[in-house]
Parts: sequence; C-alpha cells; structure tokens
Amino acid sequence: MTRVVLLHGLANNEGIWDPLAGHWRDGVDVHAPRLPWHSGGIDGWRHETDSAARLAEVLDAVPGGADVVVAHSFSSVVLLDLLSGRAAADDPLKLPGVVLVNPFYRSDADDFHWDMIAPTLDDFPRTMAESIRLRTPGHHIEAERLADMARRMTEWIGPYGWLRFFEAYLRTPLFPVDRVETPALVIGGETDRSAPVAQAHHLAARLPAGECLELPGCGHFPMLEAPTRFTGAVHAFLDRIPHRVRPLADA
Repeated sequence: MTRVVLLHGLANNEGIWDPLAGHWRDGVDVHAPRLPWHSGGIDGWRHETDSAARLAEVLDAVPGGADVVVAHSFSSVVLLDLLSGRAAADDPLKLPGVVLVNPFYRSDADDFHWDMIAPTLDDFPRTMAESIRLRTPGHHIEAERLADMARRMTEWIGPYGWLRFFEAYLRTPLFPVDRVETPALVIGGETDRSAPVAQAHHLAARLPAGECLELPGCGHFPMLEAPTRFTGAVHAFLDRIPHRVRPLADA
C-alpha cells in the first residue's frame, strides 16, 4: 500500500483533488489534509512566517507517514522550503518521492525585479477566477459574476495572505535545492500563466533527482483539467521510485 498525500494550494482546500477520485489504481491510499492556508483558514494563518514548520506538523500527523507527497502551487513552494531546509541541516525529510505541481520558482534572485511586482499582484485575481471556474459544474459561470467572486476572494485573502505567498516565492532562489536528494517529479502546465512552465523546467534541472513533465493544454490546475493524465503521471512516477512504495499494478 502506498500512502499518497495531496497538498492543496493557497485559498483552496482538499476538495481541489476531488476530480481524481476513481482514477487512482489499486494499492494507492490517498490522504488530502486541510492545510493552514485553506480557503476558510486564511485569517488564522496569514500573520505567520514559517509555513514550512506548519507543513511539517501536517505531514507528521499523517497516519503511518507519507510515502509520496503531491503539492500544488503555493504548497509546492512550502514543501520545497521544508525539503531543502532539512537537507541543509543534515536532517533530510524521509520521503521516497515528491511531486511538485505548477511550482512558483526562480533559480536566480536577479530574476525578480521591481516591474514584476505589480503584474504578479494583478494576476492573482485571475488565478482565483480560474480555480472558481474549473470547480463550477460544466465550467459555465457568467463572466461578471466570476470576476466579482474572484475579487471578493482576493480581498478576503488580503495583503498579509498575498505577502506570505510572495515572500515564499522571493526566497525560492535561496533554497539549497541542490541538497535535496529526494526523487522529484515537477509537473508544469503548458498554458499556465500564473507559474509559467519554464519555472517547472528550471526547478527540475536544479534538483539532483528531479525530472520535469509538461502537460499539454493544461493551465495552473491540471488536477481539474486533466485528472486522468494527472493521476497517470503520478502512477508512472511511483513505478520509477523504490519498489517499497510502488502501488499494485492494475489487474
């Protein structure tokens, strides 16, 4: 039995993974915990500055421990922070594998410049709108209503919530990712406007045991857009890492 832990991103919740139900093959035991930065918990988290420590607590609470952790968007950055920090402290996180989905990552601190702050901030409501639209049955929602819902969500997240995200993003070039020996699959959506797929490629190239998979036609939420392809990619990754965490093949 392989325990796969699914970590949702900022201002989402464990329901983001619901479309994957029924696509997991036999032998995969899925856990989807609610994280401190979930859609209903921003108020209790946004003033904190050590999200990696909070994530470590979540992973420690998984019954039996995690075999493979799949982290999306902001959570992929937090997981990378935890992995690299523990590796640098010679106390590596004992995980057979991780999947980093649509990560926000830059390998050079000079890649961040003043003129990119405003566009990144302005893009935030569009990302929220994409999440709302893809989770709406039939993906049909009136444009003005969608924009209003996204605006209300960003207002609720507020400046502190957004700054927690942006601070983590700014620190990604400083993460000692070259110390992370955990096998890692980095998934990027070909059409992702929030975290361009080039960032997934750059991160995979920096990780000693990293590999990148680009999903054609997918944006920032591939688990919603292509659940069959997404779970297929995770299954294929499981088959490439040590035997003790491989799920049983389909009969």
